[in-house]
Amino acid sequence: MKKIAHQILRKPFFGRFEVPWIWPHAISKEGWEAVTIPLTDQQTLVGYWKSAPEAKATLVLAHPMGKAAKAFWLRYGHADLFLKNGYNVLIYDANGFGESEGFTFDYPNDVYHAGIYAQKRTPELSVGLIGASFGAAWGLCSLAKADHPFKIAVLEAAFPTLPEFWKHYPTAHAMLKISNALLPKLNQEFNPLAKSAQVKYQPPILLMYGEKDIYTPPEFGHRLKVALDRVTKVELKIINDADHTYIYRDFPEQYQESVLPFLERHFV
Repeated sequence: MKKIAHQILRKPFFGRFEVPWIWPHAISKEGWEAVTIPLTDQQTLVGYWKSAPEAKATLVLAHPMGKAAKAFWLRYGHADLFLKNGYNVLIYDANGFGESEGFTFDYPNDVYHAGIYAQKRTPELSVGLIGASFGAAWGLCSLAKADHPFKIAVLEAAFPTLPEFWKHYPTAHAMLKISNALLPKLNQEFNPLAKSAQVKYQPPILLMYGEKDIYTPPEFGHRLKVALDRVTKVELKIINDADHTYIYRDFPEQYQESVLPFLERHFV
């Protein structure tokens, strides 16, 4: 009964995105290993792992909201970019997306456990987080968890609060207002802006935004930076003419010039 109720509640928010997942056409599967990421004794996430030759660190890639789920990182080349530059890569589906069964709205917990899996897989290496939109916001929240494993984070198009993101989706936004009234404490837990002030262990953070992004405009980045500046080192990069989550797809040189040196500087 609880599972059915959760599935019903998910529909206004994620129903359109929860479709059968397939490996992206024309992307080689060579070297990719299917993995299972444990959350509890009964709950797991589905992912893929690929090791870089002589890896210098490991990156967990938290996907944006969409039908592609973890395939986003394969389709647009992020995974290949990081592998070529000496980083192991873990991609995974948040619960309810792609190949992962849906059972909770606690997406920061998904990011956290993906990080724990990566750290156990390569205990001798530092672990970093790369997130986009949905994955960036919940990744930011995961940095407020005790014992999170992330030494560094690159967060593209993170939103500060749920209502500000969901205002573009009227039905979901209405449902969110009802849930805020009924479960205020729960919604405080899923608030990236509030969690920014609680980030632990001072991981350096790079915030990235596209100037033409209507869903998560650069103003969101400025607000998050103000909160994060109190607890860690933060850089904010705004890319002219870029749309939501497509900085690397449309402006690969600018993405690389921002992200790769940032990783090199802060991974130790």
